[in-house]
Order: sequence, then structure tokens, then C-alpha cells
Amino acid sequence: MTSRVQSRGPVMRAFLRIKEDLWLQGVAVSTLTVALAIMGVYLALCFNLYQASSRLLSGPSLTLVLDNRIEPDEAAGLSAQLVRMPQIRGARFVGRDEALERFRGQLGPHANLLDDLRDNPLPNALELVLAPEHEATDELIALLGNQAGVIEVVTSRPWLHRLEAAITSAGDLALALGLLLFLGVILVVSNTVRLSVHVRREQLELMALVGASAGYMRRPFLVEAMLQGVAAALLASLLIWLLFAMLAAPASLPLGLNLEQVVSFPALLPLVLIILAIVAGLLGGFLGVGRTLRQRRLL
Repeated sequence: MTSRVQSRGPVMRAFLRIKEDLWLQGVAVSTLTVALAIMGVYLALCFNLYQASSRLLSGPSLTLVLDNRIEPDEAAGLSAQLVRMPQIRGARFVGRDEALERFRGQLGPHANLLDDLRDNPLPNALELVLAPEHEATDELIALLGNQAGVIEVVTSRPWLHRLEAAITSAGDLALALGLLLFLGVILVVSNTVRLSVHVRREQLELMALVGASAGYMRRPFLVEAMLQGVAAALLASLLIWLLFAMLAAPASLPLGLNLEQVVSFPALLPLVLIILAIVAGLLGGFLGVGRTLRQRRLL
């Protein structure tokens, strides 16, 4: 019988242990699901906010305020002329009506403040996107300001520089917090594996007496931890999807953001959680098994 058990591979032995201790598996998977769900929500929010900030950074670098007497055809001709400049990557005409509707959307629940306006106070404008290797220098601003029909040149580059610096600092902080959350997941796995080793302590002591190696005793626990992690990652993904589906609503946020963008469910999140769960299962399982077996002097 002992030779028959030892002939089984670690995957088969892990499945047999899972089948024997369904209650223990439920506790382990549910605990790990909560930990992965917290980390998944954090990753999804960081990814969505990064995407939204990237759209802000790639927005118009310069805005040319145009004379309201300029016809759309003239504005289109000016746009085509400016795009031929090496400093300009793109140009888009924004009419007064479109600008007012955009402003109304940015106000969100306070959009009714514009209902009392008799006339549209916003001007026609050209939004310019600079090429990545060029900056809004004083010479370029002066050149654009001398174009026919241009009243004023408004640059958002200083504001974008501050936003870019803030995003870089926030990214470093987000990475540090993400590593702490992942460390917490590893500790959860480690403690779960230690509980599993404690439950099977008599079996392990018997295996040690018949000469089973440390690797032979350790491998099924590692496989079991990875299988628990995959199951927990799938359940956590489902929970996050349901949570985001309940929270999603077309509500306006500051800086032109929308709540639907912030709480959208990234398509690759389940795969990311599965990979993180497998890595955490290997690391946490190795730590949990080794520490417990050493305490019991089975290694």
C-alpha cells in the first residue's frame, strides 16, 4: 500500500487531499478569494485611472481661440495649414455649440447652471496636439498667434507637466502599495498551507518514518495551494465584475472623467489574478510547508 501511494504523482495526491478535506478547501478558497478580490479591485482601479490620465495627457496641448466671424470652411483651411507644420501632430475644430455641450457634460449634476444663459459665451476654437518631440515654446505660440483669425493662444502644457509629475509620483506609490497587497496574499496562502499541514500531521509523520523525502511531502501542498489560488482567482474575478456592474453609472467626475471609465472591468484582470495566485501559491506554499515541517522536525 505504501508503494502504491508513493507511486502517485504530486498532482494526483493533491486532488485526493482536496477530495478528503472539502471543508478545509472551502475555508482556504474563500479566504484567498477575499484577499485576491481586494487586490483585483486595487489593480483594476489603478489601471483604469492610468488609462484615463493617459487620455488627458494625450489631449490638446494648445488651443487657438478663433474669431466668431470665421466660417467653418476657413477654420478647416487653417487647420490643414497648421498640420503641415512639423511641430503640430493634429488639429481639430471645436465649434461654439460643441464646446458648450462639452462644458455641460463636465459640469455633470450642475449642468442646469447653464440653462439661464441667453447666448453661448464660448468661442470657436482649434485644438492642437503637439508632436512628442516638440514643446509649446514662446516662438511657436507667437507664430500661431499671428495667424489670421486667431484671437488668443491658450496653452495647457504647464498644467499637463504638473499632472504628469503627479501621475509619476502616484504610480510609484501605487506600485509600493501593490507589493504590500501581494505580500499579504502570500501570507494568507502560507497560513492556509500551515493549517493544511497541521491537519495532516499524522500522515506526514508516518511518511517520514517510512523514509519519504522532504520534496515528496512538500510537492502536493504546493500543487494544492496553486489549485486553490486558481479557483480563488476565478471567484474573485466574478465578484469584482458583479461589484463594478452595480457601481457603473454615467456619472461625471472631475477633470472630465466618467464613473463608468473608472469602474470598468479590465478584460485581462482574470488572467492577471490567476498568474498572481499561482505565484503566491508557490511562494506561500513553500514558506508554509517548510516552516511547519521544520517545527515538527520532519525535514
